[in-house]
Amino acid sequence: MIICHGVSSFKSLMTILAGTLGVGNIVGVATAITLGGIGSIFWIFISGVFAMATKYAETYIPLKYREVKKNKYIGGAMYVLKNRLDLKILATLFSLFVICSSFGGAMIQSNAMTETISLDTNISKTIIAVIVTMFSCYVIFGNEERISTVSSIIVPIAIVIYVHMCIYLMISFKDNIINSIFLIVKEAFQFQSVCGGFLASAAINAMNVGMSKGLYSNEAGMGSSPLFNVSVNTKKSIKEESIIASTSVFIDTVLLCTITGILIVASGMYQEVTNPIDIVNNVFSMVPYGKFLLMVSISIFAISTLPCTGYYGVVGINYIFQNKKFYEIVYKMIYTICIYIGCLSTVKVVWSISSIFNAFMIFPNLILIYKLRKEIRA
Repeated sequence: MIICHGVSSFKSLMTILAGTLGVGNIVGVATAITLGGIGSIFWIFISGVFAMATKYAETYIPLKYREVKKNKYIGGAMYVLKNRLDLKILATLFSLFVICSSFGGAMIQSNAMTETISLDTNISKTIIAVIVTMFSCYVIFGNEERISTVSSIIVPIAIVIYVHMCIYLMISFKDNIINSIFLIVKEAFQFQSVCGGFLASAAINAMNVGMSKGLYSNEAGMGSSPLFNVSVNTKKSIKEESIIASTSVFIDTVLLCTITGILIVASGMYQEVTNPIDIVNNVFSMVPYGKFLLMVSISIFAISTLPCTGYYGVVGINYIFQNKKFYEIVYKMIYTICIYIGCLSTVKVVWSISSIFNAFMIFPNLILIYKLRKEIRA
């Protein structure tokens, strides 16, 4: 009898949420509004609804074809592409995209955390960068068990804090909530007007930005979170585990991203400030001790996301290289350097880098889902 080591379903869900909750839910939503207008919020919501099905499908297939190696489960889109579909080049490309995307993700999370902490405490960004990098090293140079344990402890705390702030703001803006929802939907469909061409362009921009930020938030379609899902050691069926994975999209995008966007619109702050981080800080500072609570939430989200994203990159490294341990260590060193660089970089640069490689990951993963669509059982 083969005994496989792995993490529990709860720890897996918390780790997946650690990899998705955070900057995408808070700063990412504000960024979407500044780039595509408030109509972007509607398309973030829509992307989340459809992404639940995508997340189910992209989790189901890797779980079905995961393998056991050295008493551990391994798997992911690259293994399915190679072993089931015989698409070795595509599998290698997907692994490369995962690695590159992880570097961009590290920079985004560390950047947002550093900006928030330095803005609220006036602590030097260099000092913050050193502390964040050192803590991340401790978790990243561990294994999936250490990553999942850290996530299962701190992620629920961050969720409770953030939801508490959102509830407070919803009560404070109760007179504007309904009007804000109508305004968001109206702006999302501004195709017909005297200035039809311009407004159509604006609506399409809102759609593109909303969909892309929604995708960044929940990672559905990218094939990244299943890289951790395959490590689950449970008696639950593949279907049940896939449903648990798709639940992360509902919590992340359909619920928290949408609520965040509505609150930003209801506050009217997006009309006064253009910097996404400043918008978020100004809105949540309306909550008692809001700046501190926001700083704690973003810090926890980011610090829990960093090891998770790094783990995805490690899976990509282990697939590509034969001398896995050496290259894994090299990757982790480069990854921690990216964390440090991200702390000191600008928002636009890091978002652009990550968005490019996130998009590259989608194509191999969607090809996999399409070719094996008949094997997915609801």
